[in-house]
Amino acid sequence: MSGRGEVRERIPGERSGPADGDAVRRRAPLEAAVAALAELAMNAEGTGPLLTAACAIARDALGVDAAAFLQPDDAAAGALVVRAAVGLPPDAAGARVGGTPPDESAAVTGGHGGRPPLLDLPGIEASAEVTLPGRERLLGVIGAYARRPRAFHADELRFLETSASVLAAALARDLAEAEVLDRERQLRAVFDAALDAMLCVDASGRVRDANAAAAALFGGGRASLVGRSLTDLTEAPAPGAPALADVLRGERVSGAAEVVHAGGLRRSVEFTGVPDIQPGRHLIALRDVSERKQLHARLALADRMVSVGTLAAGVAHELNNPLAYVIANLSYLDEQLTVLAPRVAAAGSSREPDLASALLDAVHDARDGAERMRIIVRDLKTFSRPDEEHAGPVSLGPLLDSCVSVAWNEIRHRARLLRAPTDVPPIQGCQARLGQVFLNLLVNAAQAIPEGHVDEHQIQVSARALPGGQVAVEVSDTGSGIAPEHLPRIFDPFFTTKPPGVGTGLGLSICQSIVSAMGGEIQVETMLGRGTTFRVILPASGPDEAGASGVGTAHLAPRVRARILVVDDEPLVGTVIQRALQGEHEVTVTSSARAALARVAAGERFDLVLSDLLMPEMTGMELYRALRERAPELASRVVFLTGGAFTPAARTFLEQEPVECVEKPFELETIRALLARRLGARRADAC
Repeated sequence: MSGRGEVRERIPGERSGPADGDAVRRRAPLEAAVAALAELAMNAEGTGPLLTAACAIARDALGVDAAAFLQPDDAAAGALVVRAAVGLPPDAAGARVGGTPPDESAAVTGGHGGRPPLLDLPGIEASAEVTLPGRERLLGVIGAYARRPRAFHADELRFLETSASVLAAALARDLAEAEVLDRERQLRAVFDAALDAMLCVDASGRVRDANAAAAALFGGGRASLVGRSLTDLTEAPAPGAPALADVLRGERVSGAAEVVHAGGLRRSVEFTGVPDIQPGRHLIALRDVSERKQLHARLALADRMVSVGTLAAGVAHELNNPLAYVIANLSYLDEQLTVLAPRVAAAGSSREPDLASALLDAVHDARDGAERMRIIVRDLKTFSRPDEEHAGPVSLGPLLDSCVSVAWNEIRHRARLLRAPTDVPPIQGCQARLGQVFLNLLVNAAQAIPEGHVDEHQIQVSARALPGGQVAVEVSDTGSGIAPEHLPRIFDPFFTTKPPGVGTGLGLSICQSIVSAMGGEIQVETMLGRGTTFRVILPASGPDEAGASGVGTAHLAPRVRARILVVDDEPLVGTVIQRALQGEHEVTVTSSARAALARVAAGERFDLVLSDLLMPEMTGMELYRALRERAPELASRVVFLTGGAFTPAARTFLEQEPVECVEKPFELETIRALLARRLGARRADAC
């Protein structure tokens, strides 16, 4: 049969012509059967029952012994498998069959010269099979099978064709629905598994669906988000900035926003709004960038700290050089005036003793002021090395003194400072980083107290040893305390209760990171309106780490006149050493390392070389290396005078080379003790 209603092959003896009464009677039950099948197809839930019912209707309407529906086998290309059957053995269902479906939509198969049937079963003498062509592929074949030879009239073939059309429509519909469901499942899986938060909102801006990432971003479960308005979930945008609600106007928008977590925490997000993904539905995707912003802020802060630290180290170095000769000259004046005062008194002048005493007092006052400057510069150096991460034993007393000194301007107008004894073992850590922690805690304590009520408030700093080889440092204040609802978040980055412009909200977060990295922890005790105590617990240094001081007992040398070379690009540093020592030793001063090297090359030898570490043109480090090659005995006699090894190269040099350093500014007594020890050691070695 080449087309619907036309029979290409006819069974011999079949009559054709105008429809007669027999034809009408024959057609009526077939039409009724088609109508019944169509109704079933409209109401069927799933194709399985429909195919079985279609086979039963075909068998009964055609008066055959069996009917079956064959479908392409997905597991084997080109093969067919029995999906539904009636009147066949039970094992026929699911059987794979061979043969090629006919090109015609309907064909008589089997018996009387017809082509072999696709479903070739024993005992079948006549059959008719009709294909169900789909839009892109064959949907199936429906067939009727008789055990006795018989003819299939045109009406019967048209019945099979019509039944095939009904089934094809139903199968195509089910395939389309299955594809839609499959696509929806895929989209749902993508929606649910997306790492970005996704909200589906209606035209009024209320959430109708949310994925797991959205539930995590906003807190609570999905059910807590459904029905909420976008305006409840986000902070108001800056004027002119894109807002999530712009998507409700049918605009595709992208921007940044702050969203509100169920716990009150603000999170920074980047969002994209896609309008009309379905009628009256819009999609909003949000990416949490809070950690990225925090990282950028930390990097920016670290960069500023490095810049400030480098500047502070440079300033400290530049201040230490003039302080060195100021303090040394004041020390020299003190020594000389102390010697001269008794002589003046012995001379019997009534006015000159008072003048000598006044001069001594003035020198002492100047030395006190210079000492304060030295301490300030020393404290500045403590916090000017943010890139030094070397852990080692840190003595808490001097470190806390430095922190208090730096924070004193914040403290003195707000509270009295109480210092408990800090006679505890050294702790293991990085001095600069620990200084940053304690300084932050001191400043926070001061800022928790209003100005102008010094007698009513106090800040206490204490330290004590704990069992298990730990040390606790406590910073307590009588300030405002921390509200219970804020306490769980005080270590969160960017969380702050301070007014705008006071702090970044990163201080305690950074402190916790520093202390944790050193194997410690920070504890907090607070009472609203009564004050707060921060307790930093850190591991103490082991006995081998704390060690003994590297400064040995001075060997008192006999009064031997030694030759001393002073190399410093600050001429006044060399001058004051020469002035103080020239009565006891021969002191040569030069302001250039190259000039010093030239003297050595010319054959001059010295018992001690005092050299600045950092100088222009040729550094003290380069001088040391040159001496080690050309005059090794002199290299071992080099002692460096340094206002601060603030360059990486200088720090590396001091870590790797077995050299001694004297920090600027220095007292003359320090230089004399150094000379006595070095010269005494040389004399002892010679003996």
